[in-house]
Amino acid sequence: MFTARRATAIALPAVLLFTLGGCALVDPSGDGEQLTGTAACALGHTWELNVDDLAEQIKNDLTNAGVTVDTVVASGSQTFDWSIEGHVAITSDYTITVKTVPAAEQVLTVEQTHSGSITGAAYINGEVAIPRKWDDSDFSVDTTADLSGEKVEEADLTITIPPTDFDDSVGLELTCNGKELTIHPRGSVITQTWARKD
Repeated sequence: MFTARRATAIALPAVLLFTLGGCALVDPSGDGEQLTGTAACALGHTWELNVDDLAEQIKNDLTNAGVTVDTVVASGSQTFDWSIEGHVAITSDYTITVKTVPAAEQVLTVEQTHSGSITGAAYINGEVAIPRKWDDSDFSVDTTADLSGEKVEEADLTITIPPTDFDDSVGLELTCNGKELTIHPRGSVITQTWARKD
């Protein structure tokens, strides 16, 4: 039967039907179903990571752990393409630089570079995304450090930068208001904040 609901779905272009109060996307599968709530808000967009907010969270975490932090700076970018079907593509090219003061007249500088791409899927159920089939073979995190100009091996570092990327090992708690998306991997001290690009 050709219902009024299906006729409406066909008449509408397969683009965002967006309001901040109740955003909704027409599912392009052709069955006329609509995405609602967090799924409609988050899916079908490209998001860009707020690296300044990330740096501030890292600084707070290290300070709370008793580390004497001088500065934490993040530069570069990370983008998160999340299709209506739940497919994920994350492209990373950002660096976190942490400077601490472990002793008088000493400065420990740790530089952590995140680069490459990750693909997979993340399916939203309510306010949680369940990641699946992560492929991070083209993604890397490289760390270098020096203590007042002398190289320090990563294994000898006395500070730990909290993980700032996520994988498919835990659920992802979400909030979304249309312009901003937050992703909090369960058990993490970091909540990523993303701004919508498109």
